[in-house]
Amino acid sequence: MENTEIAYSGSFTIEERKIMTAEMLKELRKVKKLSQKEVAAYLNLPATTYNTYESGRTEPPLEILVRLSYLYNTTIDVIVQRNRTYRTPSDLLRQMTEYKDQVADLKRELAESGKDASAISGLFDIMGKLADAVTLYSQTEAAQKGLKITKED
Repeated sequence: MENTEIAYSGSFTIEERKIMTAEMLKELRKVKKLSQKEVAAYLNLPATTYNTYESGRTEPPLEILVRLSYLYNTTIDVIVQRNRTYRTPSDLLRQMTEYKDQVADLKRELAESGKDASAISGLFDIMGKLADAVTLYSQTEAAQKGLKITKED
């Protein structure tokens, strides 16, 4: 039997994850143009209880996360930012630089192998454009405010 277990590296503390979740809840609510009171009513909670989730004072219980995932038509993974791997805008920029370097290495390896890479050249272009877009976003004022969950080293 193949080992399908993936270890969690513990990239973030519980407190950091709570802050990230709170920030995501606030952003998702704003995108839907809802008030905290409206979200609380949807969840059948007092507005003060919901406010503690968005402020990061408390963590939403699992059932609340499930209900929020339905409200925002997204997965719980997105709400708790399961795949986030950066703490600061600088971390994100460093990560994007690494991705761009990896794409360049893959292109070079394919070219050196003599294989026809035309079928995936579009994919390389998309990956490069995505990395460029994330890099540009990470340099915006909104990103500088929203991405930083801890003090930079």
